[in-house]
Order: sequence, then structure tokens, then C-alpha cells
Amino acid sequence: MIPRIEINVLENIFNLLYEEDRRKHELKLQELMIIANSNLRDQLAIHLMVDRFLAPVEQAEFLIQDTAKHAQFLAEAIGYYYSDHGMTQAEAKAISKQFRMLAIKLTEGSSLHELKIIYKAVTNFLDEISVFKHREIKYSIEHEVRTGILDRLNGCIANHENFQRRIDLLDDGHNIRLNESPRDQHNN
Repeated sequence: MIPRIEINVLENIFNLLYEEDRRKHELKLQELMIIANSNLRDQLAIHLMVDRFLAPVEQAEFLIQDTAKHAQFLAEAIGYYYSDHGMTQAEAKAISKQFRMLAIKLTEGSSLHELKIIYKAVTNFLDEISVFKHREIKYSIEHEVRTGILDRLNGCIANHENFQRRIDLLDDGHNIRLNESPRDQHNN
């Protein structure tokens, strides 16, 4: 029987996303060359440093580790309950391996940018494995991935973006007057 899912589907998704990311990075480098002698260079450098070194914050780190544990749990559960989802043992083994690889990727993710790539990859991976259905939604792989992985990653991404907004507000380049609305500040 031919497996309904490619053995390395998650890895292939990551590779495609990393290639897309590489192209975007090359474009960003071209932009940097254009602004190399301006004040924008310093602001971009600060932004990149904050993204790399200050994130994810402590709560997000906990969520990431918890999410990795959930990926490991799913790998194990699929190995036991594959027939309930209409999988063959070979398909279950391949998907379990992908969830274990995902757990590793999650623990290696150290920036908002990497978390966003992982989120995209898991979403695309979920689309690929959605052919495997359980008769009860509470036991479905889709439900478990959404609630146990994607929702948690989304929380980490939101935490980081809120943290970044706070840093931006504290930046000297933003002259914010607390007693005025953003529209009033814009009009002044």
C-alpha cells in the first residue's frame, strides 16, 4: 500500500519556508545596502538585536517548551492509536517522526522570526495530515495540533510582538504624549 503522506513532509515544508526566508533575507540585505549611510541603519540594527537577544520572553519560553512536549506526546499517541485515525503503521511511524522533529525545531527556535516560520510549517503540515480523521473531534490530530501547538505558538508570537511594541514606545524616536490620543498627536 502506498502511504498517503510523504515520509518527510514536514521537513520538506521547512525547507520550502527556509528557501522563501532566504530570498526575503537577500532582499532585506539589498535594502540595507541602500540605507547603509542613513539613520535608518541604526534603528534597524537595534530592531534586529532586540528580536534576536530579548525574545522570546520568559513566559513565551515556557510555552515553547510546553509546546515541544505536546509534539512529543502526539508522536507517542499516534504510534498507539494510528488505526483509530485511519493510518497504517508505516504512516503513523512517519508522522510520529515528523512530530519529534517538530519538537526539536521548537526548542531550537530563538527568535520571533523562527517561531513564525515554525507556525507556518505546522499549519501547512496539518493541512497535509488532515486526511487522517478520528470519529470524535476531541481525539482528532487536527484538534490536538491546533490547541496544543498552534494556539500556544500564536500566544508566544503575540507576547513577543506586544513586548516589541513596548520597546518601540520607549524608543526616543517616538515622542508620545500620554494625555493625547494618537489622532491628536498626528495632528500636532
